[in-house]
Amino acid sequence: MLKKTTAQDKIAALRKRVRIVQGGSSSSKTFTIIPFLIDYANKNAGKEISIVSESIPHLRRGAMRDFVKIMEWVGLMDYSAWNKSTLTYYFQNGSFIEFFSGDQPDKMRGARRDVLFVNEANNVAWETYYQLAIRTREFIYIDFNPTAEFWAHTELQNQPDVDFIILTYRDNEALEASIINEFKK
Repeated sequence: MLKKTTAQDKIAALRKRVRIVQGGSSSSKTFTIIPFLIDYANKNAGKEISIVSESIPHLRRGAMRDFVKIMEWVGLMDYSAWNKSTLTYYFQNGSFIEFFSGDQPDKMRGARRDVLFVNEANNVAWETYYQLAIRTREFIYIDFNPTAEFWAHTELQNQPDVDFIILTYRDNEALEASIINEFKK
């Protein structure tokens, strides 16, 4: 079940166009951003939302799995609205959330969207992000684990239209005790 966390409060406070969420394992980055996107799609008719990561297998194991789990938990999952071929979920109000790979920057030209979420962005090329960002009308979420400095730090972090936060497992009060104990070791 979804449980209120500090991570939710911190991410909900982000208001700028680009919202960067750096966080370690189990900090609830993706698992917090996805419910915000679901809520946004459900409350705002006709919104086009893209969730992008390095590959389709990565999306299936991560963001897409989290999306389905959250939709089931909140009672919104309608499997007839889930197109497995295009990896797109269609809401009754005309909004949709699509999942696709950002592995080829040259294929990012063309399609526009209202909202973009680049999941595990440190595995996505700058040119891919740039091509997606210039085709995004409203706002962008970027999340990643802090393995090394990359374009979110060097190209975006200190820009006036960018919010940047850091989360840790301590911001995720929904985390199981067994996992917390592993971190403390």
